[in-house]
Amino acid sequence: MEELRRQVTRARRRLILQQFIDFFVWTLFAGLLVAVIGVAIPKIWPINVDAYVWAGSWIAGGILGAAALAGILTYAVRRKSIDAAIEIDRRYGLKERISSTLSLAPQDLESEVGRALVDDASRRVAKIDVRERFGLNMNWRAALPLVPALFVFGLAILDNATQRSTAKAAESKTADQEQVRKANEELKKRIQQKRKQLESDKNVKDAELEMLLKKLEAGIEKINASEDLDRKQAMVELNDLKKEIEERRKQLGDSDEMKKQFNQLKDLKTGPADKIAKAMKDGDFKEAMNQLKQLSDKLANDELTEEEKKQLAEQVGEMKDKLQEMVKAHEQAKQELQEQIRQAEQQGNKAQAEKLKQKLQQMQAQDQQMQQLQEMAQKLGECQQCMKQGDGKGAAAQLAEMMNDLQEMQADLDQLESLDELMDQIADAKNSMNCDNCGGAGCEACMGNGMGQFGMSQQQGFGNGLGAGQGQGDRPEEETDTGAYDSQVRAKPKAGEAVMTGVADGPNRKGLSREAVKQEMESSLREDSDPLSNQPLPRTQREHAKEYFERFRKGGA
Repeated sequence: MEELRRQVTRARRRLILQQFIDFFVWTLFAGLLVAVIGVAIPKIWPINVDAYVWAGSWIAGGILGAAALAGILTYAVRRKSIDAAIEIDRRYGLKERISSTLSLAPQDLESEVGRALVDDASRRVAKIDVRERFGLNMNWRAALPLVPALFVFGLAILDNATQRSTAKAAESKTADQEQVRKANEELKKRIQQKRKQLESDKNVKDAELEMLLKKLEAGIEKINASEDLDRKQAMVELNDLKKEIEERRKQLGDSDEMKKQFNQLKDLKTGPADKIAKAMKDGDFKEAMNQLKQLSDKLANDELTEEEKKQLAEQVGEMKDKLQEMVKAHEQAKQELQEQIRQAEQQGNKAQAEKLKQKLQQMQAQDQQMQQLQEMAQKLGECQQCMKQGDGKGAAAQLAEMMNDLQEMQADLDQLESLDELMDQIADAKNSMNCDNCGGAGCEACMGNGMGQFGMSQQQGFGNGLGAGQGQGDRPEEETDTGAYDSQVRAKPKAGEAVMTGVADGPNRKGLSREAVKQEMESSLREDSDPLSNQPLPRTQREHAKEYFERFRKGGA
């Protein structure tokens, strides 16, 4: 029995060693791949470590780590004694004598049959040499670690990247970072000042603007907190913040377009609402709200004469009609643009289609404003009805509700102006980052404080103002009439070089080869109508056809 256990132990050790080798091939492959990455780092970025120490550490770490991981995996799934006994029986053809003997319980070993089985197994196992058929096997996978090993060797003989960070370069980088941080701090102060201005006003619109300001402030703090601050990266981050402002601005629409919408409120009949119509036509919503408040109080206190009430009813109805016409014209213009886009796409004119889509997006950005105009027209209509019925208080209530719409539109205008101011401040901050005069603190040369063509120096040159001439940095974008026009020139093409690209089948005929085309079409039609007997059918269709023919043969169809 001792000899049997000794042979089983030898076989088990060899099986476990084979397991370790199999695992080690893969873990060594992975470890050397990691070593390739580690050895490649100083070839790209300079480091203050000896090249041989660095490479040797990564290589040794990869090999030792692979061996440790292979050992852990081998221990986790190591072969047991019964597994080794089964392998001995299988490889030497002992017909489960060894495994059966080891699996016997102690009381079974003392029986007559058990002793006979042990004697037979011991006698047979004494004649074998486990080393003969339990050798270590290696396959092609054992060569896998050679691939990353070659890469490691190739990288190890290359020179490391040179250390370019001299003292002067380090000082220059520090100065650039300081300038970027200073410019961002100035921008942050301006944003904080704007937030303080909004603290007194707690309406929804300003709350949304305040949230945007908080987000911008957090973004600036994140840029300044970066240890490896780079001027280019900082400007990219500011551009991302600017895009968020532009997205919010698109949602609100265009302030100029908003004011132009009320230009149609002219040539109204005279009456008590003259000042209201004039203020709305001029885009002065604050004055319009003041006049509405006064007129609403007069209606509520019944201070208007019958003639003034009649005039007011006519004015209110006329204003309602004009507002509804504005909304209707807006929807009609959108539909016409959509039709033009569809026609341009059908004609394959992608450039024209994209241009029309941009115009459509601009008009869709005004949908919220059109909704406000529609609500105002509805309130004016209800006010007119109240006036006709002699309900002055009801008319005053409708005018008071109309004040809320004007207040909301004024909040949109204020927010648009604030967003434009923020975009200008971001542009100034970007200019300050590149300014050599102020080091990021902001000055006349970089903050856009020039006075147009002659600038601040009263000399004609490259000022930084918004007047005529060439300036620097970002400027408000506005579509300018350049006087361009489209023209069509009738070309007279002449015979050019003939290039042969291939040959066509069929007889040579003058004009179109209609006969050849006709023959091809007739041939294709005949071929399509012919039944295909060799075409494979899907499985479901095959089963259906098979069932049909079987029923047909049996007479059940």
